[in-house]
Amino acid sequence: MSDTELFAVSKNGVKVMYDPIGSHASTHFRDTPQIVPFVKKIIEQTDVIEPEMGFNTDTGVLLGNSELVETDETDEIIYAIRKNRDTYMRFTKSRKSVPESTITIVLRDVKDGNCNLYSAWLGPITPPTPDSPRENENSLPFWTSHALVWGTQEIIPGTEVSDELWRADLL
Repeated sequence: MSDTELFAVSKNGVKVMYDPIGSHASTHFRDTPQIVPFVKKIIEQTDVIEPEMGFNTDTGVLLGNSELVETDETDEIIYAIRKNRDTYMRFTKSRKSVPESTITIVLRDVKDGNCNLYSAWLGPITPPTPDSPRENENSLPFWTSHALVWGTQEIIPGTEVSDELWRADLL
């Protein structure tokens, strides 16, 4: 991770730090820069009280498009690793992004009056991806019926695969 900078101060005075290069939030901010002032405002109006917080807020304003879509058996699915990530993500080549007004914010490592803005994106909160360190019982059911729209996120070249054989538990 690179150097962090102060992003915002929460309603209860917690300093929210941000890595503008190496964080998940930085990739989303590059894709949807229009959400940055909304993320700051939401944090400034939120009491940060948990060691980790993931929450979403409907801004009431269409801010752009969410890449998260529901999928079914007709979708053409591909898997790839996104920039600043180390696990595969499910993508669909069959659908288009959808208008969205909800912003999700994930804060981590809340301690001593500071925390990190881990991620923030346009769209609803989701379970962690399968095979990630925070995978839970909702991850696989959710991510087998949802995907991101292909071509909307920066991926690591050469990581694309067309099936789930990258998953260790399927080998």
